[in-house]
Amino acid sequence: MTKVQINTGFSYSVLIEKGLFQKIGPLLKNEIKGKALVLTDERVGNLYADLILKQLKESEIQGDIYRVKEGEDSKSLCVYGEILEYMAANNYHRNDTLISLGGGVIGDLGGFVAATFQRGMEYIQMPTSLLAAVDSSVGGKTALNLREGKNLVGAFKQPLAVYCDPEVFKSMERERFADGVAESIKYGILFDRDLFNLFKSPLTKEDERLEELVEKAVKHKAEVVARDEFEKDERKLLNLGHTIGHSIERASGFKITHGHAVAIGMAVMAKACSKRQILKETERDEILEVLKKNDLPTDTSFSVEVLFEHIYKDKKSDGKNITIVEIEEIGKCRLKKIPLLSFKEYIEEGIDDCRDCS
Repeated sequence: MTKVQINTGFSYSVLIEKGLFQKIGPLLKNEIKGKALVLTDERVGNLYADLILKQLKESEIQGDIYRVKEGEDSKSLCVYGEILEYMAANNYHRNDTLISLGGGVIGDLGGFVAATFQRGMEYIQMPTSLLAAVDSSVGGKTALNLREGKNLVGAFKQPLAVYCDPEVFKSMERERFADGVAESIKYGILFDRDLFNLFKSPLTKEDERLEELVEKAVKHKAEVVARDEFEKDERKLLNLGHTIGHSIERASGFKITHGHAVAIGMAVMAKACSKRQILKETERDEILEVLKKNDLPTDTSFSVEVLFEHIYKDKKSDGKNITIVEIEEIGKCRLKKIPLLSFKEYIEEGIDDCRDCS
């Protein structure tokens, strides 16, 4: 079993091991003091809910399941309110624990429920997607979407623990698995040329490297979060590709999934940085090639105007300025605060160049 310590205001561990969910009971018993509510979606619930309930029962923990529909639509105020009403009606209290069993949507939703129910209760992250394992389950960001944009309501709430079983990635759809690959490639572009190079051989759901890759990505995030828990400065680097990515998700009505949209966002920034002579053309081409090798897109059919309309409402913008992530080289990026309208030029350059080189 691999252990990564997350040293925030509240420190906790990320445990990574294939087959971990099959023996999770003693770990849950060690953390949970009252009842447990397992929040999951319909697909993941059908696969793993009975297993987790069995583990809870064997550990003498009273447990129940709450299922929501799969997808971004469940990160809404309406669904959030329904969960709170269910918990209140079924006598859950602050000393009970919520378990987020699922991907990024469930982790974000469950974390926000935990941050706000009775002014805060404990929760545990059990990511079942590669994306959630390497990114959203670690670091304490929780969020809901509004009609006007993604993740516009949220709070910072660190979990009691994160339990990751890479074995469950085998049940993922290929497209959803690729979402997590995109987020993993992001860490290579940001911090680690060696990690990036691992993706030159495409990652698969059965890959023996999965446990190692999750560990490397989580360690990089842990280091950043320890220095900047509340995203005042350095943690903004983790938004590489996300500003453009979120706008693509919104423009598509979330038909384009998060990781695919982020991949496009990273490609656009790589091209724009290359055009501005910040990033070498050879490294730009490496980034595009690695994304394509891992079945990820590098271009969008949406116009600059459509994307910029959504970017204007992005939470990383203050209405006049926006902090962007420029790629200097693979393994090294930097933050830059620029006027919002100047970012439109980056998008124009990146989209035009992506089409030229696709």
